[in-house]
Amino acid sequence: MVIKKAKTQGFCFGVAITLKKAEETVAARGSGNVTTLGHIVHNPQMVESFEAKGLRNAHSVDDVDSGTLFVRAHGLPVDVFEKANAKNLTIVDATCPMVTKIHVQAEKLRADGYKIVVVGDPNHPEVKGTLSHVPGAWCIQNVEDIDALPRASKVGVVVQSTWSGHGFTEIVQKLSSKYYEVRAVNTICTDTHNRQNEAEDLAKQVEVMVVVGGRTSANTKHLADLAATRGARSYHIEGPDELDAGWFENVNVAGLMSGASTPGWLVDQVEARMEALGSSN
Repeated sequence: MVIKKAKTQGFCFGVAITLKKAEETVAARGSGNVTTLGHIVHNPQMVESFEAKGLRNAHSVDDVDSGTLFVRAHGLPVDVFEKANAKNLTIVDATCPMVTKIHVQAEKLRADGYKIVVVGDPNHPEVKGTLSHVPGAWCIQNVEDIDALPRASKVGVVVQSTWSGHGFTEIVQKLSSKYYEVRAVNTICTDTHNRQNEAEDLAKQVEVMVVVGGRTSANTKHLADLAATRGARSYHIEGPDELDAGWFENVNVAGLMSGASTPGWLVDQVEARMEALGSSN
């Protein structure tokens, strides 16, 4: 069995920056003195590694009484920063620059008089942060949601950095048919865009696609879904132990790619396991 790997593997630059800052912060401030709200990344292996180094995790800033609050790549809502400052917590902000760009673009559109539409999952931490910068914004996930939106003279649109490019295009097209003026800023990050393009191309060349990434990783899920729509049997896994020999029976060509929070060494482990399973068929 031949294994074709996507060119883009391993961490995106935003995750790489966040993890480097997290390592430096824990080393400088000591084990147990640094807390994140939510897991550092959507990858169980990396979460476990950082917990072993002493990085704490809390559900709410209300649960953090002292020490350092480390802001992961997704960013945090404005009110959480305000609470952290009020509690005199030291804040290390590792929000991904691409996420910060979304906040800036949304604020600019609002300042220009646009009603803001945020395309994304309202329960995703990144989207919660974006919505906090433009109170009153509408959040939608698909073209069907547009029918329920109220009237407006003009709308400005931004999108979750890890969203599906095709889905965003369809939404903007329908918004343009409903509202007189629509100004859309494609804030899907370059890394996500590249991986999605590679998923489409690679899926056409393989029979089976394996996508490695955390179960809660939005960008990884989108990659697996995209590969499936392009004809490949697609499997979203978190590690090599989840691979099933039956997936590769009578398969000549298999594809392998990863989400933006997946370390390169984990992809290598999955590839080695795929090779072993493929050679036994």
